[in-house]
Amino acid sequence: MKKIKKDITDWLISGDPSIRWQVISDLMNEADDLVIAERERISIEGWGNRILSFQNDNGMWSNKLYNGKWISTTYSLLLLWNFGIFPNSKTEKACQQLMIHGLYNNEEIRFSSKQKRRDNGVTGLALGILSYFKYNDNRIHNIVNYLINVQNKDGSWFYDNRDGVEKYSFETTMIILKGIREYRKSYSENTDKIVHSEKSGQEFLLKHYLFQDKETNEIINQKWLKLSFPYYWFYDILVALDYFREINVKDKRLEKAIEIIKGKQNPDGNWKLENKHAGKTFFEMEQVGKPSRWNTLRCLRVIEWWKNN
Repeated sequence: MKKIKKDITDWLISGDPSIRWQVISDLMNEADDLVIAERERISIEGWGNRILSFQNDNGMWSNKLYNGKWISTTYSLLLLWNFGIFPNSKTEKACQQLMIHGLYNNEEIRFSSKQKRRDNGVTGLALGILSYFKYNDNRIHNIVNYLINVQNKDGSWFYDNRDGVEKYSFETTMIILKGIREYRKSYSENTDKIVHSEKSGQEFLLKHYLFQDKETNEIINQKWLKLSFPYYWFYDILVALDYFREINVKDKRLEKAIEIIKGKQNPDGNWKLENKHAGKTFFEMEQVGKPSRWNTLRCLRVIEWWKNN
């Protein structure tokens, strides 16, 4: 890959504050005070402020906890997490709603009708959200222990125990790994049990090179090679690569996915938005087929990390 062009970084930092702070932090290595100042803008202008403007007085979005994708409380909080907004009174109120109405048996999150249906992916998603926003509730520790206890022997997670759930093992595993990572960052919990669980989950993804059948080397799902943002609960190779970048696990088995990402770069140095996950949104940030600041930022920082560390 060519050296990052100044016009690309200029184009990136001309975007929303939620992108700007990540550019100046991850690509430009600017001072912490500049990064913090830019992150503080997310709640008062741009996309972050717009998401907050749709919040109801009770702390929820669309008066829905999870359904009504992508305009529910869970996915609005997830988007604000992706933006990098600082926790505030509004996000705390929303997290409270997730716990009041979603916590089941003091150890998992269930948003299904009458909480009849388990979904470990949803539990992992909520864990990441609650941890990122540093919600103060000791039962969050129970959620982590529950997820570790239901992990499969091969390191993966299934969202339930019904037939066919293995189809979503990559999605569920990625969601839970990100949730546990955020939990460790926010609560400084680094027990041997948690670390082993994380490493086991990471190995599950790595032994598949993030996207291949380990027996035939065939691509498991072509959609995993398309770059999306927001990615919500979906899995793709860029979501996985950005996770491994964040935890700074540099493994040779990531190289195939890195090369795929490099091959998607346009001649002028940016990456397109290749895919949009269907559903209601409060507004659109980018258009499919057009240059994407979100994908360009994430691809560049993954490739720079791979090259320089």
